[in-house]
Amino acid sequence: MVVVIIMAVLGLAIMPSLIGSSDKAKYSRAWSDLNAIANAFIGYYGKKGTIGTITQPGPLSGALADADKDILQSFLNTPIKNLKDPWGNEYQIAGNWNSTTGSGYIIVYVDKGDTTGATATFRTGITCTARIDPYQDDIPMAKLVIDVM
Repeated sequence: MVVVIIMAVLGLAIMPSLIGSSDKAKYSRAWSDLNAIANAFIGYYGKKGTIGTITQPGPLSGALADADKDILQSFLNTPIKNLKDPWGNEYQIAGNWNSTTGSGYIIVYVDKGDTTGATATFRTGITCTARIDPYQDDIPMAKLVIDVM
């Protein structure tokens, strides 16, 4: 009986730390996904020498032509249409990439959804509004993938 009581007390002692770990894991997974997407774009750029033109911000699945999606998916090992953030939304892309000149920038980020977002600024003129990560000093969850001037 004493052992059962001790186990119950220990269980209650660690319960608060376990409750927050699920939420923190979502943010960790989102950062991991952003890094994987960024690495896939870099692999794509290395393989093709350029990336399809990207000028409109929006969902990652709508940003590229089908042939370009196939190449990007080969680096991600998952269909882009199935790549969702932990909150069920598509990862977003913003950029001003010109495939003819091979110059511009590309940002991937987590949509702020119905939360308060923050502006990620990478250099003058390169910004996006993304979900904030409360576990990393409220930094915006965005990654500059490529920036060629």
